[in-house]
Amino acid sequence: MRITDARAAALGAGLTILASLAGPAWSESPAWPPAWLAAVSPGGLLDPLPEAWRPVLVEGLAMPALVDPDLPVITTSVSDREPTDLRLLVTEGERWRLMEVGAAVTLRSMDAKISASGQLPYVLTDPLHKDADLDEAHEPASLGVTARVGGFEAGAQYRSAGKRLERLIRAPAAFKDREGRDVWVAQRFGVLRLRLTDSELTDNVDRNPALPRTTKDQTALTAELAPADWPVLGLTVASGDSTRVRLTHEREEGAAERHEFESVTGSAYYYGGPVWNVTASSTLSRSRPVVRPGDDLAMAYHDLSLTLHPHDSLTVTPTLSLGQERYEPSGLGVDTSTASLTLSYAPRASRWSTSSYVSYTTRRASDASTDARSVSVTGALTYALGRWLPGCTVSVEAGYDRYVDVAVPVRASQGVSGFVLLKLAAF
Repeated sequence: MRITDARAAALGAGLTILASLAGPAWSESPAWPPAWLAAVSPGGLLDPLPEAWRPVLVEGLAMPALVDPDLPVITTSVSDREPTDLRLLVTEGERWRLMEVGAAVTLRSMDAKISASGQLPYVLTDPLHKDADLDEAHEPASLGVTARVGGFEAGAQYRSAGKRLERLIRAPAAFKDREGRDVWVAQRFGVLRLRLTDSELTDNVDRNPALPRTTKDQTALTAELAPADWPVLGLTVASGDSTRVRLTHEREEGAAERHEFESVTGSAYYYGGPVWNVTASSTLSRSRPVVRPGDDLAMAYHDLSLTLHPHDSLTVTPTLSLGQERYEPSGLGVDTSTASLTLSYAPRASRWSTSSYVSYTTRRASDASTDARSVSVTGALTYALGRWLPGCTVSVEAGYDRYVDVAVPVRASQGVSGFVLLKLAAF
């Protein structure tokens, strides 16, 4: 999806206008100004009015409006931003950006809410360039819709987010290496929530040759317990089938291995306030090949992610993943481990900001057929040019990537990158 600045602004304005025109459909006697009308903030977000009487801003004019609790409250939002990773900005002369859109309708009298959201990465092109290819599409990072009535919920989501969008999208680390869809229904019983999900998700979005690529089509039942001031605890039981492929150095898929599986996952999430939060999960799974019954595969995966804010301007996010696979009856074992660390520092009163990312992955097989390691390191420094050039910045970024397989040395590769970007606010 290629979008110009004018088209992006038009889309945001269109969503806002549609939301404002749709309101009277829920009322038999709409009056002007509509009771559900909200104040338009500079960021494009329509905020519901919490008071019975409150000034409403319409194109800079303030007037009182009476809020009827039986009428729906409609909110919309559109934001457009660019990533901090310069590789996403300068690749082949194209400038990657992300459009985030959202809309929600709340019916207070029914305790109901319908919301939709999307994250759409796109490339900004020059509309005056006659040879610009406006038809080249890029997959959305996420699209979703959720409906809630009382304690009942239903929803659907599509996502496709790998390392290429690491610094562009806002999503938990566990969701950044998945692409596919899921549909669910859920019911709350006090602090207990039961959720039934049908999903088809593929990992290794960026096709790292050190890791296999697995597609899972599964049905899962999840129970979540969320007592006040305690971690949110979850237990998921799932079954389905999976297709696994090995990737070549050129990231092409090899022969597919199909399995039927059952798995149990335990998870915990704790919000420690504005300073830190932590997410942990463990999955035990057992699968059977479709074409070779009896050659079972037992798997165990453990993930830990910690987000720290030791200072208002500093964010530290370490993650750790461990995986073990054991084939029966051959006894072949494969161990995979990944560790990463993301640092970002952006003082509020300073023109300087900096960020860095480092990850290290190992994969070893007990028969020595695979002994692979991959490392990725990037660092960026940005400086705002000041009041004489408001909104203008200059950024410098350097990166290093390396992949090596001791068992198959021909697969080794490495690369170094460096970029300098001058951003002018008028462009």
